[in-house]
Amino acid sequence: MITARPARSSDLPECHPSGASYIAWAVELDGVPSGVIGLALTRPRACLFCYFDESLRPYLKSLTILRLVKRVEGVITARGLPVFAIREKGEDKAPAMLTRLGFEPAGELDGDEIWEWR
Repeated sequence: MITARPARSSDLPECHPSGASYIAWAVELDGVPSGVIGLALTRPRACLFCYFDESLRPYLKSLTILRLVKRVEGVITARGLPVFAIREKGEDKAPAMLTRLGFEPAGELDGDEIWEWR
């Protein structure tokens, strides 16, 4: 069973700085935290992020996940400020999802493909 809830700091990957603010939601699969999606409110731009375990991959098109994506899209639109996203190199479907959310390729930085929502 997939459930979603507001994310706690313990749900965020270690690579996220502890001083930043976040608007994020965690996804649990059978009560086990399996993914998180949201915005890191950093300066000069907010950053979209999404992490998930491989156990969640078969459920990425579930209504729970799709509703969270729409919720994040609503937060991005309501803020009205530019947002960055770094495309995960191993995710073949990432460009389609970023495009669907309104992001456009914005170049490369330190070997990472950067996308921007304006």
